[in-house]
Amino acid sequence: AEEGLECVARGEAEFGINFLGASRSDLKFTSLLDDDFIVACRADHDFAARRSITWSDLVGQPLIISQRSGNRALIDQALSKSNLRLNWSFEVVHISTSLGLVDEGIGIAILPRLAIPDSKGRPIVAVPVCDPAVRRTVGIVERRAGQTSRAATDFRRMLIDEAKLICDAAVRGRRSDVAALRGRAFRRVSA
Repeated sequence: AEEGLECVARGEAEFGINFLGASRSDLKFTSLLDDDFIVACRADHDFAARRSITWSDLVGQPLIISQRSGNRALIDQALSKSNLRLNWSFEVVHISTSLGLVDEGIGIAILPRLAIPDSKGRPIVAVPVCDPAVRRTVGIVERRAGQTSRAATDFRRMLIDEAKLICDAAVRGRRSDVAALRGRAFRRVSA
């Protein structure tokens, strides 16, 4: 998160995608969507059959989190008023490492929902965590005084349009639509 902000601030990138918790005064933030944190566990884990779990359910579980993403700070801040002591067994650099450890049954990962790839072919299940719901606001970060190229402007517009479609589907409560749109958006961005 911090590296991305620095690249935008130095002009190495015309804009970046980041989360609100990493804001700076020299940059402006345009919100795209809210992204809830979930637990990623194997399909054979006890949590996999549940519709949701609470943070207190996670006490004593071997937890995996990405150390450089800023996610741990957001979770710690959100849970600071509770007396929960979570067992951060593994702090990894990359989310893909988190998912690999989950795949091997080493622990369960706390991840933003958007970080979970299409689970087809993987024995990983995403379970919402509530009480409290912890989320981050994902958006576009750009220099306040900067101008963007036509290509960056078009790409920015596409991101905003795709995020709106995802948010509209989420409001309608159609998780299958959200998953399909999210997959389509990532395919468009990657192309």
